[in-house]
Parts: sequence; structure tokens; C-alpha cells
Amino acid sequence: MTKIAFYATIKPPDHHIASGDRLIAQNLMSALALAGYDVQLASRYIAYSKREADDILAQRKSGALEEADRLIADLQTDPPDLWLTYHPYCKAPDWIGPRVSAALDIPYVTIEAARTGQGFENGGDRWAKWRHEAQEGIRQVDLHLAFKPTDTAYLRDLLGEDAPIAMIAPFIATELPDALPPVDFPAHWRKGAPVLVTTGMMRPGKKVENYRLLADALSRLQALHWNAVIIGGGPEEETIRAMFSAIDPDRLLFAGIVPHEQVLATMKAADLFVWPGWKEPIGMVYLEAQMMGLPVVALDSMGVSLSVYHGKTGLLSAEEDADGFADNLSTLISHPSLRNDFATAAQSSIANNHSMAAAANTLKQALDPLVAG
Repeated sequence: MTKIAFYATIKPPDHHIASGDRLIAQNLMSALALAGYDVQLASRYIAYSKREADDILAQRKSGALEEADRLIADLQTDPPDLWLTYHPYCKAPDWIGPRVSAALDIPYVTIEAARTGQGFENGGDRWAKWRHEAQEGIRQVDLHLAFKPTDTAYLRDLLGEDAPIAMIAPFIATELPDALPPVDFPAHWRKGAPVLVTTGMMRPGKKVENYRLLADALSRLQALHWNAVIIGGGPEEETIRAMFSAIDPDRLLFAGIVPHEQVLATMKAADLFVWPGWKEPIGMVYLEAQMMGLPVVALDSMGVSLSVYHGKTGLLSAEEDADGFADNLSTLISHPSLRNDFATAAQSSIANNHSMAAAANTLKQALDPLVAG
């Protein structure tokens, strides 16, 4: 059986902090196993940094090189057939994969090698040194697997038009727990009024802006009948709750941070998923919502349209079109038949295009030629 060494630069798949990147890493390992590979987590080393300081860069790189040398020594007698690194980019360069792959003479593959749009201020690039380190590793790759056309464009700009790139659609595990927990909406909520659900960590930056856009849209639509469940928590919770202060509090349920099974159960019991997705790289939550039978209202920002299909599984408005976002939300609140049509299409889309089986097939077609013979 072909052995694959797997590594995620941001954090390992078994890290205690939930996030989209952790979910993608977990799903990748599962898809590789489904494709018939013996996939092993090679390292839990965290290369990611929130700050670009030189001393942090030196510390992260030094630790990574030590980890690489340890792995080389450990794997010499029984090396993997291929190394795959998930999501190397300027804030989390891969110093380990290239070094180990070269020493063991095995193919080196990345998935979602990318660049960040952050750090460019006043004509400069705060992350220039980190970006250089990430690109040094990216240049040594035998194959890049890309989720987004923007990542493909970046790689071709960096490596040339002949860069070895294969596309893979964002995907999700479609098997549900044997039993989902019960969901009890407030007793005073009007029967028959559609229930909106949203979920996102309440932390600084993009998350706060997404909640602001959502609160603004909902505040405009109070003449319509709806109720909303808001799942999430974090350091900006007080600030975010204040954003919704213009909305009748009896229509809102702030559920806090709940187990993943409870998120899925709430989605299944709701009628519509709404999350702006401003500057959302991929948006795994959209895949989950559609899997649970929810149409989606969001912005056509970055990677959202990779999983939400406008006019088929949901409604998308331009990234900066807050009015269009509110109008689309109004449309789906007001038209239950359209919600039902989108919901049916959404579940079919996930099953046919974004399932674990579909990803396993793509991975096998891309990786088998690298380890043939």
C-alpha cells in the first residue's frame, strides 16, 4: 500500500482549536485513506505565526529544520512513498516537507499552497521575508493541488505557465452521526416563520466584519417574519452582540459555542443558512449547511462560489454589495418554494461534487502517477 506522510503547517488535524483549516486537514486525511493510501500524520509542528517579527521567523524556521532532521533520521529505514503538505503560505511556510522529501528522494506535493492579501500597506509587504521562505518551498514541489482558481493563478505567476497543478473541489464528509441531538427553538417564536441560522467564531478581523454585514441586513428586514439562531463565541462576542441591538431580541437566539453535532442538528432544523463570507477563502461551513439541506445567502467573495452556486443552491451578491445581500436574504425569507428548490439542489450538489468519495477519486488520479513503479 502506498504510504503518504501528511503535514499541515498551520496546525495539526488533531489540534484542540476548531477551525476551517483543521476541518480541511482532517477531511484530506480521510479522503486519502478512502483512496486506498496508508496516510500518516508525519508531524504536529506548527509553523504558523500571527505576527511577522524577525525573531519569530527565526524561531519557527529553526524548530522546523530540527523537526525535519528528526523525521529524516526516523524515516530512513521505512520511508513514505510521498509527502503531502496542506496549506503552506506566507504565515505558515513549509520548511519540513521539502527537506524531508529531498533527503528521502520521494515526491513532494502541496495542497492549497497560497498567498495572503494581508500585509501590503503603503506600497510595502510586512510579510515579505516569510513570503520568500514559503515560496522557496513551493518552488520545490512535484505537484500542487489547488482548491481555488486564484491559487492556480498565483502558482503560475510564481512558477510559470507549465507549473504542475491539478484542481480539486472543496469537499466534506457526508456521513452524519447515528443520532443528532434534539433542537429546541424558543417557544414564543412564531410557528411557520423561517428560521435562519449562522455560525462563526467571534474573533477580531474578518469575523467581526461578517457579523456587522449580517446584523445590518437583518435590521433592514424586520417587517418580514423570521427568527435567527446565531452560533459562535469568542473575544468579540460583546461587540458582536451590540451590533444586533437594533433587532428585536425575541427574534434572536445567541446559542454560544456548541458541539459540532449540535451545529448540524440546528442546521437540519432550520430553513436557511446565512453568512456573508466576506473574504472567505473556501467556507467549509457552506458545504455543511448545504449537506444538511439548507439554501444559502452569501456574498460572492473569494472562495464562496466554489461551493455555493448562484441561482441553483443559493443567492450570492457582489462582495461589496450590502444592499444586494439584504435583498437576496429578503427573497429567500419570502419565498418558501424557492428555498425548497435550492435546498434539494444543494444536497445533490454536495453528494455529486463535494463528497469525500469525489475527493478521493481526484486525489488518486493526481497522486498515483507520482508513485507509479
